[in-house]
Amino acid sequence: MEIGQGGSFVDWIGARRLPYMARRPFVLEVRHFLLWGLFAGLVEGTVSAVVVSKTFGAGPLLITIVQATPAFANLVSLFWGAMIVGRPKLPVFLSLGCASVAVTLAVAFTPHSPLGGWIFAAQICLSRVFMTGVVTTRSSLWRSNYPKSHRGRITAGLQIVRTLMSLPVILGGGLLFDFSPTAYHWFYPLVAVVGATGLLVLKGERVRGERAAIAERNGDDSVSIADSGVIQPYSLVTLVSPRKLFSHMGQVLRDDPRFARYCTGQMCIGTANLMAMPVNTIVLTKVLGLTYTASNTLLDLIPRAVMILMLPVWARMFDRVGVLRFRKSNSLCWCGSMLFCGLGAMFALRYNPGGHVLSSRPIVGVNATFIWAMAAYGVGRIFEGLALSGGAIAWNIGHLHFAEDDKAELYMGIHVSLTGLRGLIAPFVGTLIYEYFGAVVFLLGLIVSWVGYVIFARLAAEERVRAHTSPASQHVPHRAEPRKALEMVK
Repeated sequence: MEIGQGGSFVDWIGARRLPYMARRPFVLEVRHFLLWGLFAGLVEGTVSAVVVSKTFGAGPLLITIVQATPAFANLVSLFWGAMIVGRPKLPVFLSLGCASVAVTLAVAFTPHSPLGGWIFAAQICLSRVFMTGVVTTRSSLWRSNYPKSHRGRITAGLQIVRTLMSLPVILGGGLLFDFSPTAYHWFYPLVAVVGATGLLVLKGERVRGERAAIAERNGDDSVSIADSGVIQPYSLVTLVSPRKLFSHMGQVLRDDPRFARYCTGQMCIGTANLMAMPVNTIVLTKVLGLTYTASNTLLDLIPRAVMILMLPVWARMFDRVGVLRFRKSNSLCWCGSMLFCGLGAMFALRYNPGGHVLSSRPIVGVNATFIWAMAAYGVGRIFEGLALSGGAIAWNIGHLHFAEDDKAELYMGIHVSLTGLRGLIAPFVGTLIYEYFGAVVFLLGLIVSWVGYVIFARLAAEERVRAHTSPASQHVPHRAEPRKALEMVK
């Protein structure tokens, strides 16, 4: 495909405003996301949590498992990140995407029964595990194909397309399941086939600099890996040994304390959000007894619509101020989400105190308390969308502020695996706190989010001081080089 062909499409997506070498991969990825976004929105969104709650009649535990799997599936991202180091990335990307699609196709055979609910949860979890590999590898592709000066805006543009294409699945899925709760038998496989078609679009993509890096690694034994900036592939023994992988992760964090603090800030805001996610699903589907469509609208549709509107704003800010000041502002949005969703949960529990245990329908009809609950949740979900739109940029490429050369995969693997670690713990802690203390879980989430804001604010202040005292460091991140961890890999 040449850029000159289909010029109207190229102009419509603004590819001609990008540096020349970034145009072709950007056009290919936009076309890819027009199809893949439908599949990703189904697999990664909250649609499955609503389905398992209402179609399979699941309790808080299974709802939490399904809600948490996008996060705790990221635990394997350290493995994915290690696997793609020094290897051709596009074949790995396509293989992981095909695996995610294949598992989702198997939903067609899931029985409509209590046991089927657990089978469905396992299928969604496994599909998301492969999806995390797709996300990890894609970050590396973006680093290779897009210049740092435009990376925020390019990432935002691709996320807009991806998010926009997820909206029909979220809204259409809600309407469909309101009409036929067992429609998952054919709906999930159909969307998976669309996603598979989207993978075919990327078969012709090239990764800039990859062949040269591999040739350099394989062709000149006299140049050390640390000096050349190219990392050797991990051995098979290392890949299958969690102890070795986590040892490497710990070494990188010790050698790069600023990145470690950045990850701690992300751990705070991510933990708070993950604590609240399953609670929001339980409150809306069990306590307030909302329909599939209403639940999907509040949980997913409103935040994603706000994401689309705000991504260009966040992208310009990211390219202008850098990731640390960006994260500082973004953290305040997470605090707003905790505050207003917490108020919504308080009103909901006054409206139906035992709904999450005793019933999937509200005890009383619509009244003022119900309206206040819905209004507070509406505002909270708008704040969630503001936070997610910034997070969609910083989560995917924020680590590149610290990573250099061929270390992006390693840093992304660490960052995403920490997401998985909090995903394995925080949602279940949040549900447990909710079961015993109700809306107090949102107060704790607000406090933890604020701690994350403070960490990012201090990192940003330190970077400004460093920039003033050392002008050269305005363009080169000042951090320790994780050479020890790289030497352990060899």
